[in-house]
Amino acid sequence: MLTEVNDSLYSINKKSKLNFILNIFIAIVFVVLIAEILFAAIYSGIYVVGSSMYPTLKGADDESSPGGDYVYVNKYAKPDYGDIVVVLRDNETTIIKRVVAFGGDHVKLVSGRLKIKYVGTDEFVDVEESYIDDNNITPILPKNNFHNDDEGYYVKEGYFFLLGDNRDVSEDSRARGAYEISHLYGVVVDWSMTYKSFISSAHKSLYFDIPRFLGLS
Repeated sequence: MLTEVNDSLYSINKKSKLNFILNIFIAIVFVVLIAEILFAAIYSGIYVVGSSMYPTLKGADDESSPGGDYVYVNKYAKPDYGDIVVVLRDNETTIIKRVVAFGGDHVKLVSGRLKIKYVGTDEFVDVEESYIDDNNITPILPKNNFHNDDEGYYVKEGYFFLLGDNRDVSEDSRARGAYEISHLYGVVVDWSMTYKSFISSAHKSLYFDIPRFLGLS
């Protein structure tokens, strides 16, 4: 009788431990799922294509090719000067560029150097652009709406002026004019740039290597 009671207690204790472990596991899964939902609601991943933001960002040849950087944007962040942003174009494609001016500012390029007359000021000032390759500041301008005269290009309210870091190849506000801020998709977040190599490597492993291994690409 005593042996039967001990066996019964042992069985109950074993089940209690298993239930406790199972409950902990379910709680962890629930927390992870909630975190992923919240993360997806705020942030969105962007795969960089093209060389317009080089050397800051490396771009793949196309969306199905490896080699591009993968970054995250905050879909609710307010852009500031110098931020890298993603903008919707034609409601279908996205472009990734850097904000250099907002409504009320005047923009001009002199020998490839960016100058801004900020709203409420009377003179153009040089903009320090440490992200630009010194060998890539030639005054090449695409056929455009860009008025690079003494007054510069005036940015209307509700718009921002975007430039690619790779000025010789980037099709940006010099060619297309200022972009409407309402078309902003998101602002690239600092932590995404800090851990860009890790994030890009993880994205490559998940979206390129595994699909190829499984014969899906």
